[in-house]
Amino acid sequence: MNSAFHRLLPRGIRERDLAAILDLYAVEEGTGLPWEWAAAQAVSGDFDEEVLRWRGPRQPESIRSRYKRLLDLFQSVDSAEVRIEWVDWEQPTADGYAARIRLIVRGAAGETRRQLDQWATVRFAARAGGWQITAEEITARELIGSLQPRYTLATARAGIDNVHETDGSPTFRIIGGSFSSSGSAVGDVNGDGLEDVVLASASRVSLYLGRGDGSFTHATAGAGFPNPYPAVATGVILFDYDNDGYADLYVAAITGDRLFHNDGGRGFVDVTQTAGIAPGSWGSMPLAADYDRDGDLDVFVVRMGDHESTPPQPNYQARNGFADALYRNNGDGTFTDVALEAGVADTGWGLAGAWGDYDADGWPDVYVANEFGTGRLYRNRGDGTFADVTEGSGTANRSASMGVAWGDYNGDGHLDLYVSAMHANSRWVLFHPDFPQPIPWYLRLLGTVDYHVQQRIHQYSDELTRGSTLLRNNGDGTFTDISDTAGVRDTQWGWAAEFLDYNNDGRLDLYAVNGFISGPLLDDV
Repeated sequence: MNSAFHRLLPRGIRERDLAAILDLYAVEEGTGLPWEWAAAQAVSGDFDEEVLRWRGPRQPESIRSRYKRLLDLFQSVDSAEVRIEWVDWEQPTADGYAARIRLIVRGAAGETRRQLDQWATVRFAARAGGWQITAEEITARELIGSLQPRYTLATARAGIDNVHETDGSPTFRIIGGSFSSSGSAVGDVNGDGLEDVVLASASRVSLYLGRGDGSFTHATAGAGFPNPYPAVATGVILFDYDNDGYADLYVAAITGDRLFHNDGGRGFVDVTQTAGIAPGSWGSMPLAADYDRDGDLDVFVVRMGDHESTPPQPNYQARNGFADALYRNNGDGTFTDVALEAGVADTGWGLAGAWGDYDADGWPDVYVANEFGTGRLYRNRGDGTFADVTEGSGTANRSASMGVAWGDYNGDGHLDLYVSAMHANSRWVLFHPDFPQPIPWYLRLLGTVDYHVQQRIHQYSDELTRGSTLLRNNGDGTFTDISDTAGVRDTQWGWAAEFLDYNNDGRLDLYAVNGFISGPLLDDV
């Protein structure tokens, strides 16, 4: 099945081989939304983009005609992906197993760039020649066309030739051959009014100074960073902790965090020990905010677990990670870790977090995204402590979370929450009766005799692999998951994300970074 629909069908579309496509079908006719242009309604036409969405009554249509119309949209196909979202293994019929699939095709027609996004309910069955589709109903279709891209790759012109490296990083045992990832920070380091960039790697922290013409000067030499960097750097943040007008730098790391004071734009000085920053372990990301509103920026540090030698226990609700830290700025150049007394010393395997005043009371709240373990939302009480409101607020997100962004996407005055996470294209395999679920053995055993336990196991597997989550703020302290209806669930293997208004229409858009290790075949990632 994986070979037929993750590989052969996309290949047939990329190569515009109609015969190869039809070989994967055991029927000549499908149902659902037809390829009639009269059923295509424009839902957006701004910013040199046109978005068409098909609506209307379902009707029969030949599979040959369906794919011919699809291929006619593109003079060239850059990529085609088939994503199997769900398979009902428990109730097969003579026509096989019911499934829900998504087809994404990207390419060009003349000067117009196009992307087709189509959903279908199908049935698969194993026939003599292999797996075939025995029924197909198109349930949704959207086509995006753009005359010209609004972004161009400017890395070389900007003079940023930095490549992330992993020298010195421990090997992450949960996925063999993987190593640490690192972050970036933007701020005015030398006080010239221009944005500068700090980039981290496992054994290097690099500084690029903005020239004001869209390019940067590589200024790491003399910046004050040890070279090689000795602590496997991960997350970085530029923030003015002493209010002298110059951006200081906090570097989270696997083998010890560090704080660098900005010496009036002349370089950085390591003040970690004198500032009271504990070495810590397995830091992921630092977050700066004046949580106690005393006029000084404080730092929250998200921490993960020991990926080198300890597995998350259990993976769906891990609590054996390193406790997060909350460094309260004492106003005299020193910090005190008050995470425990403030109620935010979470021990999930955290990868990201973000401050945001979700209840609009003037006090910064914080959300922590855990790769293993349920994400946590902490409401700032305004007295130096936080309340864990995760369960009651509807933000108990159990997913392989890796990024967090706050933004009022619907313009109602309340901050909404986006959590990027892993979407596994082969997640449908997890629900096959013969597949060993990635959970403790005793739960698998219970699931064989107790239907409710089995359903809970399926729920955990679904939550861990289904992808990213958009939580709409209801304005009453609660959130509603609208990821599927908003169309942002499947952002593939998600990492960082950010809200921005990229087309200046007054509405927040969402940029989500994704990708992962792959072999020569990219169908499953």
